[in-house]
Amino acid sequence: MDPLGEINDRHKRPAVMRREAKQLRTLSGVAPPSSGQRRPRVLMLGGFGRSGSTLLERCLAQCEDFAGLGELLHLWERGLRDNELCGCGEPFGQCPVWQQIGQQAFGGWSVLDMDQAVSDRLGVVRNRFLPELIAQRGWGSRRIPRQRLLDNLQKLYEAADQSVAGRVLVDSSKHPAYAYLLRALDIDLRCVLVVRDPRGVAFSWAKVVKRPETGSRDEEMPRYSIPASMFNWTTYSLLFHALSLLKVPVLTVHYEHFMTDPRQTLLRIHRFAGLETAVDRLPSFTGRQIHLDAHHTVAGNPMRFKVGEIRLKLDVAWKEQMKGIDRFLASTLSLPLRLYYRLRGQ
Repeated sequence: MDPLGEINDRHKRPAVMRREAKQLRTLSGVAPPSSGQRRPRVLMLGGFGRSGSTLLERCLAQCEDFAGLGELLHLWERGLRDNELCGCGEPFGQCPVWQQIGQQAFGGWSVLDMDQAVSDRLGVVRNRFLPELIAQRGWGSRRIPRQRLLDNLQKLYEAADQSVAGRVLVDSSKHPAYAYLLRALDIDLRCVLVVRDPRGVAFSWAKVVKRPETGSRDEEMPRYSIPASMFNWTTYSLLFHALSLLKVPVLTVHYEHFMTDPRQTLLRIHRFAGLETAVDRLPSFTGRQIHLDAHHTVAGNPMRFKVGEIRLKLDVAWKEQMKGIDRFLASTLSLPLRLYYRLRGQ
């Protein structure tokens, strides 16, 4: 079960296939190395949604060492194609930061074939294609789209890195297949797996949540059944843990710990990212309250639009409001990993 959905493989005419074969010969097996500058350091936040990753990204972006970019996985369709709102409140096409990045990366976003860029992302980043993502190869009709996507991502991360003066780029894309794809880039990739009690995750995914960035389209975020939520929560966690076997550094952060002791969590992530751990480099907390500025996050949870004083409050509404049968089902389906994470009972 892949929450990103599926698209049908397209049947190519012989002329198109010949053109793509020629294009493939001009592309390397991985994205081209950066031209002399330092490798962008990318901290990807992983894990199934509704686990607090957006709030964690916002708090990290308040640190002088990090720059929050949002879910870059969805930049192509939500930003480039649909012109949805950036976290700063401006449409993607009018956000000066993203226009600067696009100019530096590609000579302007209009240079890209928008439909092709969206199709490449949707057709390559799938959990069902993990064997080839692990092998860092594109098979069959996905060879050309994979190379185009990698080439675009390499330019994108390098341009973003230059625009934020060398800070660590925080990409909250969360999807494991995307993390496996990023291994092929010439970047310093590190992953933070954000884990929340799965019963709270299941309860949250059952709610109706509007997507304000869609404007007049008045769209809602997807909703998942208890079995679907638990399948994805378990699968995402296991796949991110497995990244460490492929020499990608992975740090596990618990939502509950972050909400009760945010400074300690941010210090751990600073150390994991290879940065100085001085307390004065952290944002100021008054109790568990923090001031959030507007950040240029291209996609993500609606929480990315909140600015001003925000209180970090542990969300445990599921303990009282979740139906007994739903709680039992979520508890049973998530039992092995809950025991591993020491998320017992209650």
